Amino acid sequence: MKKIVMAEYLEYNSDFKVGNHHYAKMFANSGYKVLWLSPVYNHMTGIANERIFNQRKNLNKKFFEQIDRNIFGYSPYSLILYGKLPILNTKFANKLSIKLIIPNLKNSFKRNNFDNVDILWLTNPKYYYLTKIIKYNKLIYRCADDLSSFNWACKTMSYFEKRIIKKADLVFVTAHNLIKKKQCLRKDLIYLPNGVELGNFIRKKYIIPKKFQNNKRKKCIYVGAIDHWFDLNLLKYCAERLNQIDFYLIGPYKIDLISLKSCENIHILGKIDYKQIPNYLYYSDVGIIPFKVNNLTDSITPIKLYEYMSVGLNVVSTNFKEMKYIISPAYVAKSYDEFCKDIIKSIENKYKNKENNIKFAMKNTWQKRFEEIQSYL
Repeated sequence: MKKIVMAEYLEYNSDFKVGNHHYAKMFANSGYKVLWLSPVYNHMTGIANERIFNQRKNLNKKFFEQIDRNIFGYSPYSLILYGKLPILNTKFANKLSIKLIIPNLKNSFKRNNFDNVDILWLTNPKYYYLTKIIKYNKLIYRCADDLSSFNWACKTMSYFEKRIIKKADLVFVTAHNLIKKKQCLRKDLIYLPNGVELGNFIRKKYIIPKKFQNNKRKKCIYVGAIDHWFDLNLLKYCAERLNQIDFYLIGPYKIDLISLKSCENIHILGKIDYKQIPNYLYYSDVGIIPFKVNNLTDSITPIKLYEYMSVGLNVVSTNFKEMKYIISPAYVAKSYDEFCKDIIKSIENKYKNKENNIKFAMKNTWQKRFEEIQSYL
């Protein structure tokens, strides 16, 4: 059986399902034994986030634990964490964080027969030194975000990312703006945007969520993380001017949402199980992507665009750069006022555009993206 090590930012069972979660399953289904390598952790992780600490601790075992069909999980424990603190924010700290993993990382890979693999797949540049530890036939880097725009990113992470990009056999990039930023390092970057898992979203039967029962008002929905890239002012502006519409927010939030509490038509639902999301989308009237336009959002391809459209929903988005490249049926607004007007248009044309939206989603599945990866392999 072929083998692949995927070195990631997130846990395999994280709240978010991003591209690599889908690719891991597809590699597993196509004859690969997959190791999902969660980030390095230690007791400092527990101070910051006890739940994440416990998740990683449960995967820190002598023999890698099977977490899905043909997929194994492991979280390395290190005496030193490479992070944003001044002393730990250096290239040397990253090297030490790998060197001081207990038990020795190279020995752990050897014990579990992952020391010699067909593919080393890096998403997390902190794992650059795996290229010195593991023997591999191909090194793949998937560049899905502009690291310099995240406040959690170490200042020296770009150094490791540059080295990985130059060293990799294949580099997949999810947004055109990222290609522009990275093409000074190499010219053969491969554009591979995000997609949708149709198997989860297209169903014969949908169940109306309890939160929606007995509510005959029009529903505007957002699904995803709510962080510093989310435009709270835009959402509040729309909710106040479209007070005949209910706005539902689904997903974990890391910013203060108190400014939205004055709007009775904004409903903050928090995290919802991934398998339940299609029910909420199906019984909504429009999906929104109310992102600020900045360096971070200019370098993303929104997964939610494809997920909304997979059930036929019209989508209203702000005009960050990638929306100009994606030839989609979405409404792209250049101002707050236009965003509100587009919500109304989307609701009025809900059934008229449904078929085109679904066709668009079906052309942009994770399966099609994976087939492209296989063509390069």
